[in-house]
Amino acid sequence: MSSDMALNRLEKPQSLDEQAYEQIKEAIINCVFNPGDFLAEVRLAEELGISKTPIRKAMARLHQEGFLDNVPYRGYFVADISIEDITEIYTLREILECHLVCETTGYFSQVELNEMAALVVDAEAALNHGDNAAFVRYNREFHHCFSRKCGSQRIEDVLKNLEEHVRRIIMYVLREGHTDLLDFQRDDHGLILQAVSAKDTERAQMLMRSHLRTFSKALIDRKSLSLTETTNN
Repeated sequence: MSSDMALNRLEKPQSLDEQAYEQIKEAIINCVFNPGDFLAEVRLAEELGISKTPIRKAMARLHQEGFLDNVPYRGYFVADISIEDITEIYTLREILECHLVCETTGYFSQVELNEMAALVVDAEAALNHGDNAAFVRYNREFHHCFSRKCGSQRIEDVLKNLEEHVRRIIMYVLREGHTDLLDFQRDDHGLILQAVSAKDTERAQMLMRSHLRTFSKALIDRKSLSLTETTNN
């Protein structure tokens, strides 16, 4: 065989375990499965057209990531969304993301700053058109710019899990009718980007902290309101 000949590594097809995991997780995040719902392995296997073994592995993984509760002798239930959960998630996000802003401000190229600016514009357009899902997606991409720039895979992995939980919380709150929630994010990213572009690390970090705290409070307020309305009904 010629020494200059090389083969490209073959990409492994996505396993049934992985496919089941992704589909069930997205259904949980998008509130197709509501907090407290019982997820029967047999029914999920029938709907996905696979055996129970991949379902069982997917459920165990989702339990480990905090999306499911495992009740002994009963099975898996979709995890509740509590005010304590929101507080904990946003406390962790604040610690990690303010660190990322501190580490990366001053190191973005003009091309990267332009890409961030485009995300801000696209998010505003999505909100004006009532496309809440797109607005959330563009906002999430804006935050990813800092973790990608930092280059820490461990931080990236932790933030990915936190952001998936945040996405579920947002979808739940929006489904409850609190569509004003997203207005709390309308201008924040633009202000953060201005500070980053000016290489003002202290201001960028302060704005990110304020952004996360304000939105966390908005989520908690609307979650509390939903609990009150449920109790009164």
